[in-house]
Amino acid sequence: MENNQRDFFDTMPSKTSYVFGLVSGIAILMIASFFLGFPNSNTESNKANTASTRFAAEPAAAVAAPTIAPPPAARPPAGDPPPITEEDHIRGDKNAPLTLIEYSDYECPFCKRFHPTMTQMMDEFGDSGKIKWVYRHFPLSFHDPLATAEATAAECANELAGNDAFWSMSDMIFERSTSNGRGLQVSQLSDFAEELGLNRSAFDTCLNSGKYDEHIRQDIAGGSAAGVTGTPGSFFVDADGNAQLISGAVPYGQIKALIEASL
Repeated sequence: MENNQRDFFDTMPSKTSYVFGLVSGIAILMIASFFLGFPNSNTESNKANTASTRFAAEPAAAVAAPTIAPPPAARPPAGDPPPITEEDHIRGDKNAPLTLIEYSDYECPFCKRFHPTMTQMMDEFGDSGKIKWVYRHFPLSFHDPLATAEATAAECANELAGNDAFWSMSDMIFERSTSNGRGLQVSQLSDFAEELGLNRSAFDTCLNSGKYDEHIRQDIAGGSAAGVTGTPGSFFVDADGNAQLISGAVPYGQIKALIEASL
């Protein structure tokens, strides 16, 4: 066998022998690289996949919480709100040096939210005679007919039992309505009147008479002329009669700051 192999290489031309040796060497190197674990495409792919998995598992950097914009500042009104008259409904001391005139809609959800803010204002500053609260009607058309019916109900309560009944009816409506023009049934207003001790029959007659429609329209017109475009729209009036328009259900802190700065 050994002699046959020697004869085979001895008889091979030198050029052919050279090529055969070169090819054999390359083959040996490739086999060696496989067993020695030289880098290959699969290894690099595995490394990439491992790195990708590692980064995917790491939590993303915390995103900063969005900054909440401060409430809108009070600003000069487009015109002066109509002066206070005997037809207005006042909560607190009529002679208080400061005044907050609120144009409101009983079916407005923001007015419902703002109502406790106003009662808090009266608890802190109204009881001591520093500020009075004037309520004016501004029912929005898309909350009608209920919003105007509720405004009429408050006026009828005032007619039958005076200013305190007006405020009691207002508090009750805001507390029990779920807002947006569908918060109550009109028939419930008569129940409220009876609960407040009013004569139900007289209340129903007043409620269905339309006698306060013009008064409500005048409230809306006066507020609009002064710059009210939505509800609640309020005017803070200082002791010198300077008015500032406050749009929306602003936090109590803003109301308190205006009062303290004016005392």
